[in-house]
Amino acid sequence: MWPTIKFLGTIFISFIAMIGALGADNPFPLFAVAWGIWIIYLLSLRAKREKELDRERLIRDILDKLER
Repeated sequence: MWPTIKFLGTIFISFIAMIGALGADNPFPLFAVAWGIWIIYLLSLRAKREKELDRERLIRDILDKLER
């Protein structure tokens, strides 16, 4: 549920920034906001995946020690 909320929030923020860039005299700060929010979203997904992988490695190590 939480990744879906973050995804929808990212879409909303980037959409508003891109619409704002259409009428702005200098659209580059709004482009930076729109792309920056996507970078933050992707990095948050990556950090969560790394945490899950670390947990899986720990469980695997514990199970390997129990088998020996």
